[in-house]
Amino acid sequence: MNISVKQMTLTNDNENFTRAFATLCIDEVFNIEGVTVKKSKEDKLYVQLPQKAYKDKETNEKKYKDACYPTTKEIRTELNNIVLETYYQKLEERENIKEDSQKKNKKTVKEKTKQEEIEQENEESR
Repeated sequence: MNISVKQMTLTNDNENFTRAFATLCIDEVFNIEGVTVKKSKEDKLYVQLPQKAYKDKETNEKKYKDACYPTTKEIRTELNNIVLETYYQKLEERENIKEDSQKKNKKTVKEKTKQEEIEQENEESR
């Protein structure tokens, strides 16, 4: 079975338990939307498959039930590993983009400062 992450979007809110949203693709013929990467109260990441809400008939409380789930422990482990690996790759990409942006900004500031120095020298020489 070939499981891949078709799409993943990172959240920007580190205070939120949800860290990313993903769509999985199984054997290039079946997609699962609504997969999330969440952070537990113990600061551990885990993968949550889509759930549907329902009301408990006895207590009338809102509860959640898995909408889909792996049938074996091995498939669950494989699925978790694939999703978390993609999550870490996306985090690394985002950090690299931030670093590149910061380097560009520093370079632009240096160029502006140099240009201002040249202009000031030109004004002084007049």
